Amino acid sequence: MIVERSLSPNCSEAVFRFYTVKPQEARRVLQAFANEVAHASHAAPEVICPIGRMEDVEKVSFTACAGLGSGVTECHWEPDSKAFVLCIGNNAIAAGGEGCRTVQELGINVEEAETNLSLARRWARDCTCGIRFFPDPLGFTG
Repeated sequence: MIVERSLSPNCSEAVFRFYTVKPQEARRVLQAFANEVAHASHAAPEVICPIGRMEDVEKVSFTACAGLGSGVTECHWEPDSKAFVLCIGNNAIAAGGEGCRTVQELGINVEEAETNLSLARRWARDCTCGIRFFPDPLGFTG
């Protein structure tokens, strides 16, 4: 029997809050996730255009396999938190994938809806199921 750990038929979304105020870092993170999703679907990656201001992150979306009635990501800028949120279908991303590696390489603190109930309640469009993409030492430390 083969068990797939990164796919759960009862949950199709991951929600991350990335703490950065740098548009070029936000673009790199989003492009990495877009690349990862495209690679998993054997498609050409969607190009994430340069982001001039962090507020512009809300205009960014790309295709991401999900079972929540919407096959595209959503991004939100939270100026009070100095962070942006990415709601992404989790069926084509992995903890060791390009998106998570890029976040770790940039040293960006991140929160996940799986460990932050207020993040889940505010932004999750689908259930959360316990799949975690970032280990504790890389998570937000306050």
